[in-house]
Amino acid sequence: VLVPVANGSEEMEAVIIIDVLRRAKANVIVASVEDKLEVVASRNVKLVADMFLKEAAELPYDLIVLP
Repeated sequence: VLVPVANGSEEMEAVIIIDVLRRAKANVIVASVEDKLEVVASRNVKLVADMFLKEAAELPYDLIVLP
């Protein structure tokens, strides 16, 4: 499952989706669309992505979730 995140993303939407899917043992990749892995969400919460979107785009996914 690919979850792209960017500066200004809604942190609750991203974190809850990522948490629930990982608890269900889904393989979740959080990808930054920014030029840094660390993004600053809508309420100044810092999220750290697993990789950049450019790298993640080369992998196959069953689902893409946009928070």
